[in-house]
Amino acid sequence: MKQVRVGIVGFGTVGRATADIIVKHSDLIERRSGVKLVVTAVCRRQAIDPADVPAGARVTTGWKELLTAADVDVIVETMGGIEHSLQLLRGALEHGKPVVTANKKLLAEHGDELFALAVARNLPIGFEASVAGGIPILRVIQESTAGDRLRALHGILNGTSNYILTQMENRGIDFDEALSEAQKAGYAEADPTFDIDGQDARDKLCILARMAFGGRLAVERIPTHGIRDVRAVDIRSAQRLKRTIRLVASAEQTDNGLDVSVRPWLVDRRSMLAKVEDVNNAVFLIGDRLGTQMFYGRGAGGDATGAAVVSDLVEIARDLAAGRLSGKNVVGFLESRELEIAPEPKPAGWYLRLTVNDERGIIARVAEILSREGMNIDSVQQEPHSPKTRLSLFFTVEPVSEPKVRSAIEKINAFEFMVEPVLLLRIE
Repeated sequence: MKQVRVGIVGFGTVGRATADIIVKHSDLIERRSGVKLVVTAVCRRQAIDPADVPAGARVTTGWKELLTAADVDVIVETMGGIEHSLQLLRGALEHGKPVVTANKKLLAEHGDELFALAVARNLPIGFEASVAGGIPILRVIQESTAGDRLRALHGILNGTSNYILTQMENRGIDFDEALSEAQKAGYAEADPTFDIDGQDARDKLCILARMAFGGRLAVERIPTHGIRDVRAVDIRSAQRLKRTIRLVASAEQTDNGLDVSVRPWLVDRRSMLAKVEDVNNAVFLIGDRLGTQMFYGRGAGGDATGAAVVSDLVEIARDLAAGRLSGKNVVGFLESRELEIAPEPKPAGWYLRLTVNDERGIIARVAEILSREGMNIDSVQQEPHSPKTRLSLFFTVEPVSEPKVRSAIEKINAFEFMVEPVLLLRIE
């Protein structure tokens, strides 16, 4: 049997899970792949519990020495962040070592440079774990759909936000309580901004869209709205509409360019999106020939992400043992053309939640603004038993372009009876 030695940089949840899978599934990996993976080094700045260190592996606090270490054939990056992770991947490739990373933010922002360097050095970068945890969606886009033209993709890409929304829905709790529980369960960080404000889903969508549609896309060009302002009253209102709320990342080719965004959607309660609960992710691909395909699985947690890291390690280890390492032309990262963004997204239905200090004539004044902006009201609701000083009103409007509805919201927010800004959700 061939033996491939692995150095893991960043020994937090994903790094430990990766090492644990390699150790506990060593014989299985060997039988299936013909290659034995061995963790020979782990790197972390903080102290590591000796019980977590794989037998025979050494511990270091400085990743730079792994670049030239004779006992490390492949480097795994699971430390996150940008600056040091970028230096690590650059250094590993420049020293002739293939790498595996779960760092979606790094690839979304610096993928062009890293994949170009990998091709120049004829080395692979394994990055399946960077999007959707254990779902092998990147391989599907890169390989399985290569003979088809993809028209759209959308899905739930952040397990933390999905956990929060489904806890709010299933147990009737408010956002702050659901977030606190997500933090206690280890799904959300102490600073949850990256998850709840949609940035994590945005970075993953950026990678998916580039690969699916074959062009450059800067993350800052993706309109991004998180779930921070979703309240229990919105969940109850959605249920009265026979809908539920999900944070959806979406990219669709239209005649005017790519319609792309991350935002909360009101989805039909019977839809497949509504059935994706807790930390699970789901990605839908829509192609000319393949039609609609759904890929579903755990999108958060060390085990799911670690399993994806190990799958990349096995592929690289096979090629390394056979002496056939090569760089991959990752579609969407080495092309020079920019994806054209649609100047005006396609019309959609919208949900507006107003929090007001109750007085006569509010509904009439809001309806007049909506009418003036060319919108037809589909429904109006009021949250029962709300305090008069903080009354919740809900409007849904028939499909209209987003600029029109945002123009109306700007005018509504200027009314003296508004207690806080309008919450806007897309209806799909």
